[in-house]
Amino acid sequence: MPVVHTPESEYAKEMRKWEAHHTQYGPPGRPFVFSEYPLRMYKATRQSTGDRTFEAQTANNEHERRNLESRGFVVGGQQAALDALEGVEREHAELAANREWKIRHGRVGEAAVKEVRAAEEEAGARHLPDLPIAPKRRGRPKKTETPTAA
Repeated sequence: MPVVHTPESEYAKEMRKWEAHHTQYGPPGRPFVFSEYPLRMYKATRQSTGDRTFEAQTANNEHERRNLESRGFVVGGQQAALDALEGVEREHAELAANREWKIRHGRVGEAAVKEVRAAEEEAGARHLPDLPIAPKRRGRPKKTETPTAA
């Protein structure tokens, strides 16, 4: 059998002291205080099969939040993570399209085209936002001694 407490009872008055929202005991007795942390952050990734997966982490302070944001996590739930993933994929596709346009219109040398095609083949179906830069050798080339016939 349920117990009914009227708002004027001592029990209801005590319960209101601990509540921050309106309840069955009446209006709140303590003010609601917003706390930003702990904060749930999400990251969406695309698998090689094309499926999307989600990863979730909790940030307990500003330092952890910045750390997670640097690794691609966003605030706002799974939909925000999907939007961020689609934005990154769109940017990579635009960069790849611009690179292809430069190749087709002769803005890139033949050696560079070979490097681009090799990097694209290695990456597979994934868009490459940029290509690895080959280190340049500085200075004069090393002398090679050629044996002389005696």
